[in-house]
Amino acid sequence: MNLKRLIIFGSSRSQGDTRKVTDEFIRLTNADLIDLNDYNISFYDYENRNQDDDFLPVFKRLLGYDQLIFATPVYWYAMSGIMKTFFDRISDVLTIRKDLGRQLRGKRLMVISCSSDARQYPCFEMPFENSADYLGMHFDGYLHTWLENGTIPGEVQQKLAQFANKNR
Repeated sequence: MNLKRLIIFGSSRSQGDTRKVTDEFIRLTNADLIDLNDYNISFYDYENRNQDDDFLPVFKRLLGYDQLIFATPVYWYAMSGIMKTFFDRISDVLTIRKDLGRQLRGKRLMVISCSSDARQYPCFEMPFENSADYLGMHFDGYLHTWLENGTIPGEVQQKLAQFANKNR
């Protein structure tokens, strides 16, 4: 299986630790990248008054890929705020643009997180896994990573390589 992969990267620091891990994953997979910091994506609005931001163009772009890899640091035991905003906005394509939302069915979803150490939090992957299930996507797994002294340790390198080859 040769998947067309896209990383949706969401961090408060576009060049931080999570980006180092993301860049290594790109090197291993040739995945494309969307950095959510490059776009103006408004918070979810029940009245749908925010339709002139960048969410729909970004969402339409990701529909051209087989596998979506969400890369985020761990902030307060959860995904980053910018990533959460992106997930909240998926509600738009489930309510006012159902034609787009339905196109997520059958796509694959993976998650990469990064924090200051190897400690994992069991609740972290649940929103991603449950969202994949709700959207009719295949959840291909979750990998937690970390850096040591600004570099990716060998153990993480090995896990990244295994994760990159998953469902290839």
